[in-house]
Amino acid sequence: MSFAPVGQTFVLNQKLVSIGGDLWIEDGNGNHAFEVDGKAFSLRRSLLLKDTSGNDLYEINKSLAHVHTTFEIKRGDQVVATIQKALMSLFGEHFAITAADGQQLKVTGDWIAREFHVQQNGADVILASRNFLTIHGSYGVKVAPGFDVPLGLAIVIALEQIEVEEGRR
Repeated sequence: MSFAPVGQTFVLNQKLVSIGGDLWIEDGNGNHAFEVDGKAFSLRRSLLLKDTSGNDLYEINKSLAHVHTTFEIKRGDQVVATIQKALMSLFGEHFAITAADGQQLKVTGDWIAREFHVQQNGADVILASRNFLTIHGSYGVKVAPGFDVPLGLAIVIALEQIEVEEGRR
């Protein structure tokens, strides 16, 4: 799987999918970059993506208003993206991501191997792969320059949550 241009790399631990507390996302140098605060007892399965100072950046939660498993990413009270399992999987596309402005992002990849990428206007903006790291139970996430890094990480977290909801683990 290619990724041009090279972006920032982050380490995402797969324990994220079952957290009830806090988890750190690290940068490529092993430093804490973002915190994921899990609200385990929330009916909607809410997760908060925070910066290192504890400021809320995005809320990721399951939407109860949809028939199919759907997660919303919000900044404050505004939904910035909706992610839903694709009804039909054509050409490896397993998810539908719709931005608040109506733009569609394309997600393709090998979900069993945890290698997938997200495209915007035909260009890769997010790439997730176990091949970036040798750390067991983790994988690297690259976010292209110019794409909102916290939003990119929130999208990957939401995709992971949908996979858990669908019972693929």
